[in-house]
Amino acid sequence: MLKIALPRTRNYVLGAFIFAFPFYTLFNKELYFGIPSLLLAICTATTYNYIALDFADGYKGEFTCLFGLIPLGGWERLPAINHLFIKHFSELVKDEISDSSIYQTLKQQRYLIMFAVSNSSEGMLAVQVQDINRARNIAQSIATTGALELRDYTR
Repeated sequence: MLKIALPRTRNYVLGAFIFAFPFYTLFNKELYFGIPSLLLAICTATTYNYIALDFADGYKGEFTCLFGLIPLGGWERLPAINHLFIKHFSELVKDEISDSSIYQTLKQQRYLIMFAVSNSSEGMLAVQVQDINRARNIAQSIATTGALELRDYTR
């Protein structure tokens, strides 16, 4: 079984931001507010998402792990897979700048790691990654674990 952790930088920042309140309340000896908010801050900072691939039994799972210990999520059956491929995807998105009715155009790009499904013209998304080197490393580990051919369409 292969577990792929997804990025969690927002949780660290949010947990650090929430930690300011329990620090203040515990410093002032207000335990009724301090302890629950401290638990909330710890839970937020240690929660992360990951994808698990079990090629032996043919399942893919997406999980959220609370406190770094309690996995929540479910499994779905993997279809028959021909090979694995990496594809570049980019799109232009209009984004409003702070409620000013002024829009800026942003180019969002990501790399998709997908399974090529047998007897289908569509693929099954395994993981989306922002960095090409990380995408290639993840794709290589998936291909090695699942004994799949890897095709890189980003070159």
